[in-house]
Amino acid sequence: MAGRKRKPVALKKLEGTFRKDRNPENVVELPVTAPPKPDWASHDMIADQLYDQVVVHITRMGVGSDVDGIAIALLADQLSQYLKLRAMVLADGLIVETVGSTGNTIQKPHAALSQMNTAYANIVKMMSEYGLTAASRAKVGANAPVTVDSFEDFLKT
Repeated sequence: MAGRKRKPVALKKLEGTFRKDRNPENVVELPVTAPPKPDWASHDMIADQLYDQVVVHITRMGVGSDVDGIAIALLADQLSQYLKLRAMVLADGLIVETVGSTGNTIQKPHAALSQMNTAYANIVKMMSEYGLTAASRAKVGANAPVTVDSFEDFLKT
């Protein structure tokens, strides 16, 4: 599939760029709810806790729905992997010394650094899907929630 990804209607509405004439009529809009956690997401204790934290944030922002459980579990899994790899690098250091075939000492970057960078790239991509980065929040105006104290306030918005 060439070109940019299609932007969800809810995101267009939050940004103020929604136009009825440019959007399909059969768009499925799901209610904002806390998505259920997939069973496999509970096998890693860190990912399990991170899933719960992410769900709290996306439901406060009004972004998540029932069908987002797998995507959020994958985000939590990548976060967990990143944190584990980071702990390894912090324990061993960025540069690791090994003994070469001739007996000389060779310094090279920690083997976990490339996996850490890949996990980081995946995390940033997935976080932007849900408005969990500063740039993606700025696009949707997620920092400015509307509070309604009375029916009169509701009519003003």
